[in-house]
Amino acid sequence: TIWTVCYTRPSRYNWMLQYYLRAEGLALGWVGTGRLIFSLNYTDDDFSAVAERFVAAARAMERDGWWWTDERASNRAIRKRIAREILSSALLPGWAQPDGSGRR
Repeated sequence: TIWTVCYTRPSRYNWMLQYYLRAEGLALGWVGTGRLIFSLNYTDDDFSAVAERFVAAARAMERDGWWWTDERASNRAIRKRIAREILSSALLPGWAQPDGSGRR
């Protein structure tokens, strides 16, 4: 009755899957995007429809380029990059560039 979403590719955009799921007619609760709880009265057809919509959302997100692969990317590297961007924008507004170059 419970699905857990496990992402196989490190990405800073995995959170966007919730919007693709919504576009497919699956609205997630406010608790988070990694767990889906199903009612016990789902029929096999209901469950299959959810699975098909979930796969369609994931394929659309991949097709739109949000899950591109970079061999250097890891969850740790992504966290460090985001932290560096936050600090740069807070300490040096208007200076830090998204590519990390620090040039304007």
